[in-house]
Amino acid sequence: MLQPSLRIGDAVGTPPSRKGPATHREMVWVEGEYFRGWGCSECAWEFRPSGFPEGDTIDEMKDAYERQRDSEFESHVCAKYPIRR
Repeated sequence: MLQPSLRIGDAVGTPPSRKGPATHREMVWVEGEYFRGWGCSECAWEFRPSGFPEGDTIDEMKDAYERQRDSEFESHVCAKYPIRR
């Protein structure tokens, strides 16, 4: 049986279901049975890197990973990732 994902990291400590209209979304840490990583506080979007981060040093790879994650988060449309209940 699948267990629902646990969303961690809401800045104000209020579960998404108790917030007003989906006008403010945040990147949160998500832990589920089949996924652990970054997701959206208002929908089911999850960041899944397309490959190994580019860079010659750990810092460059970290920066590339964060740029890709942040860009994909900012450009995703919550309506395309409805939360399944």
